Amino acid sequence: MEITPKDTVNIDAYVKQVQDKDKADATSEQPEKQQAKADTVVLSDTAKTVQEAQTQLKSIPDVREDKVAELKEQIENGTYEVDADKLAGKMLKDALLNDLT
Repeated sequence: MEITPKDTVNIDAYVKQVQDKDKADATSEQPEKQQAKADTVVLSDTAKTVQEAQTQLKSIPDVREDKVAELKEQIENGTYEVDADKLAGKMLKDALLNDLT
């Protein structure tokens, strides 16, 4: 049996263990990188149609400037007329729809 002095420490086993772990980590990382490169996305026809519709909606302005200008001019000239029956019908329709929800 060999007895080593207290001041010396055998670190060869520790160094070998760390090196083995580093090798194992390096080989396990490579498949993950290859797998990440293989990921793809395929959009269905419906998704493409929705995407195109969203693009078209974004190009439409929120405010119809021509309609606003026309109504503003009619109000300033005093020629704007409200159809009372049509307005009342829409108010009743909205009220009834709100009651249902």
